[in-house]
Amino acid sequence: MAEKSTPKRTTLSVLAAAVLATALPIAVPSPAEAAPVGRVCFFLNEQGANGAGHVAWAVRDPKNTSRWVWGSTDNAEGDTATLPGHDNGSWSQSGTWKQLRGEAAGKKAISLRDYESYRCINTAGGDLAAAQRTYRNMKDNGYQVLYNNCLTKTIAIFRKYSPALSSKHLPNGQKIAPKYYFYRMLNDAPGWEDARPY
Repeated sequence: MAEKSTPKRTTLSVLAAAVLATALPIAVPSPAEAAPVGRVCFFLNEQGANGAGHVAWAVRDPKNTSRWVWGSTDNAEGDTATLPGHDNGSWSQSGTWKQLRGEAAGKKAISLRDYESYRCINTAGGDLAAAQRTYRNMKDNGYQVLYNNCLTKTIAIFRKYSPALSSKHLPNGQKIAPKYYFYRMLNDAPGWEDARPY
C-alpha cells in the first residue's frame, strides 16, 4: 500500500527542493570566481657554480594560470663578485609553461639540457607586478657569491610575489650553496612539493 503524503511532509519536501535549487549555484563557484592561485618554482642545475648548484626561478600569474614569468642570474662575468651596473647575467621572460621549458619557440628557456630538477609551492595568491619590480631592481645591483647571487635573488622575488612565503616557508639563502638549499633546506620548509625530475 502506498504511503500517504501529509501536508507537513509535502511542505518540507518543497522547501528542501527550493533551498537546494538556490543554494547550489552559490556553493559551487565558477572557475572565474575562484580565488586566485599563485605558484612559484625553483629549478636546479646541480653542476652549476662548480658543483655548488645554480637555480632559476618561475612565478605563475594568479589571474591567468597559463602565463608564467621566469628567469635567473647567471653570473655573466663568472667570478665571485660583479659591481653594480655591470652585467650579472640576470634575465627574465614571460609566456607559457612550454615556452619556459623550451618546448615552444620564441623565448629564452630554463633549458632542459642544463637543469635536472624542480620543485614548487602553491600560494593563496600572488603579486606578479611586485615580483617583476623586484627582478628589475636587482637586475643591475651586481653579484656577490655569498650574499647577492642566483639563490638570494630568487628568494627576494618569491617573497615579494607572496609575503606568505616568510622565512618559515622560504629560509634565508645567504652563504648557502643552492644545491644544499634546494635538497635539504626546502625539505624542512612546509608546503614545498618534493623535487621532481625536470
